[in-house]
Amino acid sequence: MVLKNLKMTLKRSIGGVEVTRLYPEKIMDLPDAERGVHVLDIRKCIGCGACARICPNDCIKLVPYARGNPLKNKKQQYPQIDYGRCMFCGLCVDDCPANCLTMSKVFEIAGWERDDIVYGPEDIAVGQYNDQELAELAEEARKAEEEKKRKAAEAAKAKKAKAAKAKAAEEGEKGSGEKTAKKKAE
Repeated sequence: MVLKNLKMTLKRSIGGVEVTRLYPEKIMDLPDAERGVHVLDIRKCIGCGACARICPNDCIKLVPYARGNPLKNKKQQYPQIDYGRCMFCGLCVDDCPANCLTMSKVFEIAGWERDDIVYGPEDIAVGQYNDQELAELAEEARKAEEEKKRKAAEAAKAKKAKAAKAKAAEEGEKGSGEKTAKKKAE
């Protein structure tokens, strides 16, 4: 048995077979299903909060972030993830209705302070808008809001006109009913 072990040791030392991983210098290939740091597609996120509700460790919360899409995410709330509490279960990714939250193969998370491992939307977001796109989106959102207010005002005006018409018709029926009663009384 001792000779068998000695033979294996000599074979490994002479054959050049890598026994330990040279981690910082050489990072191993990770599988496709690796669960690392989250990636948020800011253009798809609707700010529903499904990821925060499903998280068993309560490490996700929605925070304000101004560089998102105001047409899709009216509240401008995006996920912030505390990796000190995250167990990388992937439930948040599975529950996301817009498929905007995914997990990458990046696994190196370190910091000197606790706040260094709390990643906000600016840290995990991809596909961020530039200033010109943000201005165009804000203008579109403003126009959509004005259109919504105009339609609501038109609907209220139409409802008021319909109510006035119904009231006039009702008074007309009362007036003709009173005339008929007067004729019968005479």
